Amino acid sequence: MNTILSYLSSAREIENSPPEGLIPVNVAFLSTLTADLIHPYLVVEGVKRGMFLRAYFSPFNQLEQQIFDKSSSLYKFKPDVVIIATYTEKFDSMRLGRLITELKQSTTATILVFNHTGLAAALTNERLTKACQQFEGTYIFDYAQLVYNFGFYYWYDPKLWYLGRIPFGANAQRELGQQLARYIHALHFPPHKCLVLDLDGTLWGGVLGEEDGIELGEDYPGNVYKDFQRRLLALSNQGVLLAIASKNNEADTISTLQNNPDCILRPRNFAVIKINWQDKATNLRAIARELNISLDALAFFDDNPVEREWVRSQLPEVAVIEVPESPLAYIRALEESELFDQLVISEEDRGRTRLYQDEQERKQLQTISIEEFIQQLDMMVTVGFVNSETLPRVVQLLSKTNQFNLTTHRYTSSEVQSMIKSGAVALWIRVADRFGDLGLVGVAIAIPERPGRWIIDTFLLSCRVIGRYVETALLNILSQVVHDRGGQVLLGRYIPTPKNTPASKVYSDHGFEAVGEFWKWDFSKGKIPPPKFLRVRFENG
Repeated sequence: MNTILSYLSSAREIENSPPEGLIPVNVAFLSTLTADLIHPYLVVEGVKRGMFLRAYFSPFNQLEQQIFDKSSSLYKFKPDVVIIATYTEKFDSMRLGRLITELKQSTTATILVFNHTGLAAALTNERLTKACQQFEGTYIFDYAQLVYNFGFYYWYDPKLWYLGRIPFGANAQRELGQQLARYIHALHFPPHKCLVLDLDGTLWGGVLGEEDGIELGEDYPGNVYKDFQRRLLALSNQGVLLAIASKNNEADTISTLQNNPDCILRPRNFAVIKINWQDKATNLRAIARELNISLDALAFFDDNPVEREWVRSQLPEVAVIEVPESPLAYIRALEESELFDQLVISEEDRGRTRLYQDEQERKQLQTISIEEFIQQLDMMVTVGFVNSETLPRVVQLLSKTNQFNLTTHRYTSSEVQSMIKSGAVALWIRVADRFGDLGLVGVAIAIPERPGRWIIDTFLLSCRVIGRYVETALLNILSQVVHDRGGQVLLGRYIPTPKNTPASKVYSDHGFEAVGEFWKWDFSKGKIPPPKFLRVRFENG
């Protein structure tokens, strides 16, 4: 049921009666081409990804008229995402910069910019990319790669182009709608945190320990598995944790991972390794527990359909990737799962596996009291104001932190910037100890509601630092800044969700008074005290 008529019918049904539980997203198209035909595909593909996408298509070639006119239909539509789609290499980066600057001043929308196809487009695309990098919340939509993957002569319909400046045929319209929905989904949903992998038939061909040995090397089919390992390593470098759940002999397996010259992935590349004869669901539970993440943050990749079905039946929260029979299609299956899509990769992402391995070493200390444990960690906490350098990581935490998040408000970079311009205090917190730097792990945002009265809109920490008095340090600095800006009362709220119970007692534990739906700190009794066991530094620059 992927015909044009089926998409049109489904889109009408969705728009007349939107399914419950979808995230509403307003998407505005500004273009020098005719893009209206992708509307039904965008609506249907959005629903498949948990979003209700309402689309506005501006009049043809009206970019400046829509953006610079504050009373235009664009601003009345109140877009969450603005797509700038042009079909000419004469669309230069200076013009793009002017358009984005005006958009950023007039809206908090995230911006996606089409790049261009054609042999002569490389320089133009490079300039467009550099122009987008100058603005927070602005990204390139890789239209050129999409057309290349699809095939230009299958993508382009000359009749549609000459009739109505439509540069994509019927099948290409569906493909474009899918890919745009995928990008928008990545803006609003965090990627899965951990990919759990089988070994035999997955990371290598054959079965370890059998006479024929395993298939892994530079010749077929071993080179197929080797390339798959390379893709997994790239995924790890983007911040996705890798783990192993395998029924095998542990000593032989570790030896292979450590010593086989054709193994791209080594034991150090895995955050958790479970090699035993227990069932896979049990091992997946153990992996989530050790990483201190929820089961719905796990994805599972196993060539055995029986194992996949077992995990589906026992752990419906886990995303089970449907693995094709041929390893030639493993990489494609991984990509098309869309489970690890993200548009921004931070330094914390690149070092995430090392962070979790350091955490295992910290846990070895936890046979003593919590106070002694914290003191032996020799923790240094640094707090500072959110700026352009820290904003990408802050937005990432806002989008994906669930357990220690008092309100679970989700904001784009443009929205955070707008809050700061309106007077909000936005702070980040970093943590380091004797095992290493845990990176930027927390965010607090307080908003002045009226003179003297401030409300904590956002307060969150990464699960890696729960229970180490880091929240006390962040509250202490936040109270200092709010008090210095004339605050007399600081109010906070805890909005319960199925996942944020660990944050439920933050305000009561720190002496806030329950007042209706709020927790109240009155500055007449001073500022919130600092933690006893941490060194705290405030970068008040």
